[in-house]
Amino acid sequence: MSMEIKTQRWVEQQVQWFIGLCKETGMKVTPQRVAIYRELAATDEHPSAEAIFNKIKTYFPNVSLTTVYRTLETFEGRGVISVVNTLYNAARWDAKTEQHNHLVCVSCKKVEDLYDDTSVNLELDNKKGFRVLGYNLLINGICKECQEMRS
Repeated sequence: MSMEIKTQRWVEQQVQWFIGLCKETGMKVTPQRVAIYRELAATDEHPSAEAIFNKIKTYFPNVSLTTVYRTLETFEGRGVISVVNTLYNAARWDAKTEQHNHLVCVSCKKVEDLYDDTSVNLELDNKKGFRVLGYNLLINGICKECQEMRS
């Protein structure tokens, strides 16, 4: 089985999960919402709203950028997706909501997932009385491709 077929199958499983979640929570299932979620689930690139808009307008020409923004914010508010704020540009979006961190290239602005088993010892509970519910770590650096271009 090729990697492309596995990826397509995984994306379709995620889309079916998404549709089921929408029905369970009373969120209306529309073709545009499904398309936006599918684009997110199909990529590891953490696209901006504009990038998602540019992809889906090819097959939903009447969709607006405002609709894409509102839909992404709705999804994020319901925990369906997460937002990655890189501080460099617009928000970037991620269909993977399990705990993970991100590597951000300060040169090309690429965002990559970082799954790391090492724990971050926050100790804020004891030092500041701050109850930690979760954390997102953004590690800024220069990706391998940009380092090679500089050499």
